[in-house]
Amino acid sequence: MKDVGRVIALVVVALALLVAALAGWRHYELRKAADALPVNTRLGGDFVLPSTRGEPLDSKALRGKVVLLNFGFTSCPDVCPTVLARLKQVLKELGPDAAGTQVVFVSFDPARDPIDHLGKYLAHFDPAIIGATGTDDEVAAVTKQYGAVYMKRDSGSAAGYAFAHSDYIYLIDTEGRVRKLYDTKTPTPDISADVRTLLAARRSFF
Repeated sequence: MKDVGRVIALVVVALALLVAALAGWRHYELRKAADALPVNTRLGGDFVLPSTRGEPLDSKALRGKVVLLNFGFTSCPDVCPTVLARLKQVLKELGPDAAGTQVVFVSFDPARDPIDHLGKYLAHFDPAIIGATGTDDEVAAVTKQYGAVYMKRDSGSAAGYAFAHSDYIYLIDTEGRVRKLYDTKTPTPDISADVRTLLAARRSFF
């Protein structure tokens, strides 16, 4: 009986060591995958802007979530609706992981995008998307932090003016750091995979 007990004890120890080794390997793989998304030290930073939440959006309050940030304006005829539709698709692809993800859309057209209008517009894509804007100076400061570019121009239509602008989606990790920029050619499954990588890495580290 003692021999049987000794064997059982050895098996238990061996299994425990195996589980620990597998956990260590998974941690290493997750860390390696996250490291493949290097921190962009030239872009990003915290900001506070009026938002569709009914209170100012402090980007620090989003710590712990992966943020997908985009800049645009609701009167945009094609680019912005296309990007927002892609972000909606990303949230769909993420499934349960969408709970750990926050899409933020900042409008650089505060004159035509007051908060109530911005909220109704974004709700057509996904009610979970947070919209934010502010004074021209406030918005300009945030776009400068992220290197977003926009230029007001006469549209030649009843709308009066439009904007030529960059359309990147910024991948921001759970610590508020920019990790990647996506252009319109990036397949949504690639974005979803990167979001999952950052979320899995956070779960592994904490």
